Amino acid sequence: MACSPPKRTTTTRPNQPAKPTPTRPTNPNAPMDTVRWTNPANPKPPIKNEPGTQPTPNTGVGSTYHIAYLLPFLTSQSSGATVPEKSRLATQFYAGAKIALDQISREERINLVTDIYDTQANDSDFQKILNNTRLEKAAVFIGPVRGSHVQMFADWSKPRRKIVLSPETPTADIARQHPGFIQINPSLKAHCEAITRYVRRFHKPDAVTLLCKQKEADRLPYFQNANAALGGGAFTELIVPDETSTFAKIDLKRYLKPGRTAVFILPSWASQDFVNAFLRHLKSIKGNNRVEVYGMPQWNTFETIDPEFFTDNNVHITAASYIDYSQQEVKDFQQKFFDATGTIPDSDGFNGYDVTLFTGRMLARYGLSFPERLSTEVYRGLHSNFQFSNIFTSGFTDDRNNQPDYVENTFVHILKFGKLGFGPVD
Repeated sequence: MACSPPKRTTTTRPNQPAKPTPTRPTNPNAPMDTVRWTNPANPKPPIKNEPGTQPTPNTGVGSTYHIAYLLPFLTSQSSGATVPEKSRLATQFYAGAKIALDQISREERINLVTDIYDTQANDSDFQKILNNTRLEKAAVFIGPVRGSHVQMFADWSKPRRKIVLSPETPTADIARQHPGFIQINPSLKAHCEAITRYVRRFHKPDAVTLLCKQKEADRLPYFQNANAALGGGAFTELIVPDETSTFAKIDLKRYLKPGRTAVFILPSWASQDFVNAFLRHLKSIKGNNRVEVYGMPQWNTFETIDPEFFTDNNVHITAASYIDYSQQEVKDFQQKFFDATGTIPDSDGFNGYDVTLFTGRMLARYGLSFPERLSTEVYRGLHSNFQFSNIFTSGFTDDRNNQPDYVENTFVHILKFGKLGFGPVD
């Protein structure tokens, strides 16, 4: 086993284009692409144990790990040189991942064997992959993406004690008694708790009103429970009928008090018109009273709301990711991505890079025991920051003696609307 960093050889299909466009495999259940890591041609003398000593435990250094990516390239929907637009997530993610793999080969002393699987779109196609015996060889999996696939794969990987990093689906309680399941995208609960912690830093509970439709009321306990843990009284709740489309007959003035900021939290995202109606009415009746409004990540994609409503109501939202394009590291990654693919990375390209680089570094540091160490790890990526919590859904608590049901990244950004749109709070 070589002391010097291994170099990478890549086995790909003949005439594969430079752009990360997936090609149709001859066997739909076979890996689409294989990246193998081999020892240098002229390695330094291997590290050997002295006679009579026990082998060194596997801590990641010099070890070989088999990783599999499960991504929806949707090759069955492609025709010739045409790539389905829905496969963009997979092609971007994988292109970012390949840049990270190349970086790992230079920085870390581990060997990686990497297989790529096309999960397709249908559950029946994904089940065929689960029946592929080659899948058993991998110890670490990144993906899948589709919600039903994530649930199917959580069930498949649990008895096999595989490590799974779920990079997209932000579902709470998707895994039970599966401590190797790592959810990268924070759940709705994590977003609600982040808002609560931030608001309570500056405001007392009696200044906060939770506002939502009747069908959204099941989200309010996330805020109330997080608030109760911080002490003080409960937040006020204003639950309106589901058919509400205007606030003309709803008295919001009673929540406004001179000399105090009134805080409204809306865990709503399905109806842009509902949010727009609230912001318009609040702006018209608030007068000189200061208000703050906290909403969900989806508000960043709303297109019909007047920016003035966001500015005058001091609107904040949560976000699982935020890319600071002024950072040199971000610019360097964009250049590497463009040089490799001829395209500019989007959010998925950055995500593929972050998740892969994080995984490689954790394997180099801790080996396959790294999920047990995540509660003490903090990682700052280009796309997302990782700060993990052990999640217990079976009634246990984190007393360091119980294994978690799964591990979740609970880091959430708080963004405020400004001249350039939503950006980090000061």
